[in-house]
Amino acid sequence: MKKFIINIAIFACLIATCDVLLGFGFKYLSAHAKGGDTGRNHYICHQLEKDIVIFGSSRAIHHYDPVILEDSLGASCYNCAKDGNGIIMMYGIYKMITERYQPTMLIYDLTAGFDLLAGDNNKFLGGLKYNYDCNHIDSIFWNVDPLERYKMAAQTYRYNSDFLQLTMDNIYPLRSDNNGYRPVDMTMTYEPKNDNRPDTITYQYDELKMYYIKKLIADCKAKGTKIIFYISPMYRANSDREYGPIIDYCMCNNIPIINHYCDKKYVFNKSYFYDSFHMNRTGATAYTKEVVAEVKNIINSDTIVRQ
Repeated sequence: MKKFIINIAIFACLIATCDVLLGFGFKYLSAHAKGGDTGRNHYICHQLEKDIVIFGSSRAIHHYDPVILEDSLGASCYNCAKDGNGIIMMYGIYKMITERYQPTMLIYDLTAGFDLLAGDNNKFLGGLKYNYDCNHIDSIFWNVDPLERYKMAAQTYRYNSDFLQLTMDNIYPLRSDNNGYRPVDMTMTYEPKNDNRPDTITYQYDELKMYYIKKLIADCKAKGTKIIFYISPMYRANSDREYGPIIDYCMCNNIPIINHYCDKKYVFNKSYFYDSFHMNRTGATAYTKEVVAEVKNIINSDTIVRQ
């Protein structure tokens, strides 16, 4: 029995040593990626220092061209949005950015499914796993799932689904971007199925997501960052009712929110979209130019705009 216990202890020590060494290797790859998602994420979390930052999901990464904003507003700008993510990850990104500096403006493009509606929040933690040891990040994991604190003790757990991505981004990155912006040069050639939702539908909202939206607003206000919420166009959208709580909250608390979700200038123009959720480069260019004018109006008048 004594020999068996010793063997178990030796085996456990070997596993722990391998985990630490592999974690160190993965962390090195993450910090030294040549580009791709890995390089972009590391830059945003640990190096970015731009005047204006854009947050949100894939709708943000494809809808806001930082170069247009820079040229028109005379301030540096970077698109920090990430596919398939929302406020839970974005709040963590904000906390890491503000460890270094304070942006002058934050433009947040809202997506109901990722920023407001109830769902599985664990999936939003993936983009923060590499940075679990950074200040303020561990508490986000605990708020989403208390068991995560035990899982994150394993270094390899933090990278367990990204080894191929890490390797490729250190050898030959396949994805590039322009100040974080990723335009799409395709046009939708089909007509999506009519997805009009009845007014009787009941939306289930997520208290944790709303909690982090309010924390983001409070942190920006305390540190002097101007935060502006946007809801960008959605092809053939005819109702923005799912955004009701955040629109009402912003209006009641004097937080600028600009709503183009059902804007007829965009939502019935198929040439502006590459699918029903996302605008292509042509649409994003036209839309960003309007955003510039609206941002200038907010800067000059400090008033809320709602469309």
